Amino acid sequence: MRRILIIQFILMLAGVAVSWSYQGESALLPALYGGAIALANTILLSRRVAQAGEMAKMSPQQSVNALYFGVVQRFVFVLVALGFGLGYLELMPVPLLGTFMVAQLAYMLMGTRQVG
Repeated sequence: MRRILIIQFILMLAGVAVSWSYQGESALLPALYGGAIALANTILLSRRVAQAGEMAKMSPQQSVNALYFGVVQRFVFVLVALGFGLGYLELMPVPLLGTFMVAQLAYMLMGTRQVG
């Protein structure tokens, strides 16, 4: 999981640099915010998987339930965080969503590489 976080962080920095070069300094904070959401999402997943692994020793069903709850938790977290950034903070949507998507795509691609 650490490797995925490092790759996501590097891609987040690249997204910040690209946003800054195309849209100026006003795009720095939205790009950082979008990347931070993706990193936090990965950290939440990592913690939930570790917790479910410990629970599996005692009760496999509780472990599965914990993983399902983790999916819902991360989904709600991402929706609320994106809504807060776009709505309340009024951050620019393109750098925010672009950096978030790139970092999440890295997570998905690295996850499929590790499984396959």
